[in-house]
Amino acid sequence: MSDFMIKDENNIERPATLITVVENEGNDYVIYSIDRDENTVNIFVSKLVKDSAGNDVIIDIADPSEKAKLNEIVRQIIKLPLVDGE
Repeated sequence: MSDFMIKDENNIERPATLITVVENEGNDYVIYSIDRDENTVNIFVSKLVKDSAGNDVIIDIADPSEKAKLNEIVRQIIKLPLVDGE
């Protein structure tokens, strides 16, 4: 699962690129990017679960505290190093 299609917030199917899968508190989460245009890439995190057939399915994180915790993990993963003491 490296590139896949996902529906965005406007219900438009877009290609997404897998960045990584992380585990937190017994759950798996997918961190992925969607190119919006030539200059803009958005990074998202969603929960990875198994459906009844055992296939991986990506779902939105519904719980606000869970979402906040995962967003902070993503921020730490993608944080750029400081340049020249900034």
